[in-house]
Amino acid sequence: MLTDADVDNGSIFKNDGNDGSFDTNSNAYDVIILGHQEYVTQQEYNYLKNFVSNGGTMILLDSNIFYAQIRFDRTTDTVTLVKGHGWAFNSGSAWKSVSERWVKETSQWVGSNYLCYSCDITFANDPWEYNHHEEQYVTNTNDKILMNYNASLLHYPIPSLRPVIAAYELNYQKGKVISFGIYSDDIITNEKFDKYFDNLVLQNTQKQQQQQSLTS
Repeated sequence: MLTDADVDNGSIFKNDGNDGSFDTNSNAYDVIILGHQEYVTQQEYNYLKNFVSNGGTMILLDSNIFYAQIRFDRTTDTVTLVKGHGWAFNSGSAWKSVSERWVKETSQWVGSNYLCYSCDITFANDPWEYNHHEEQYVTNTNDKILMNYNASLLHYPIPSLRPVIAAYELNYQKGKVISFGIYSDDIITNEKFDKYFDNLVLQNTQKQQQQQSLTS
């Protein structure tokens, strides 16, 4: 189990020596599974991206990830909003800003962006009895769709946009991102979902081990 502070200080990488520093070019793990990772520091965001670049597999259980940037003060053990959710804050004043902090960059290496909470969404392909909560929509043409939920949106504010909500995988540099595109915490006790998830993790763990044996 890793905390946000662990990722922020580089603990997802191998120790670089006696000084306690970490080698950001050498992952300490093969697979990292994230839940509702809505708020991250810039360092966390960079390190997770670097983890994938190095060859790691990142699995995203939930949507609405990397939506806002925060600052973590280790001395006072406090968290402060920096940018996202429509605001920016510099510890002295706040002003209107972007909703999703790294929208273009996230699309490039994660493969999707947050859709909306207030939308009226139904799913024609719903094997896990999931109801709309929070979802990602596919925004990268290189995404490989694993399961399209065949979503329908009513009263969407941008009629020309027909978002695809799906479980998918995206190869990024040496690694891979796998996203369920939905808020999987809501169905974590569904046996069918758990079986699908377990098989997905097993398949990718085996692939990681095969790749390592070929390069060793």
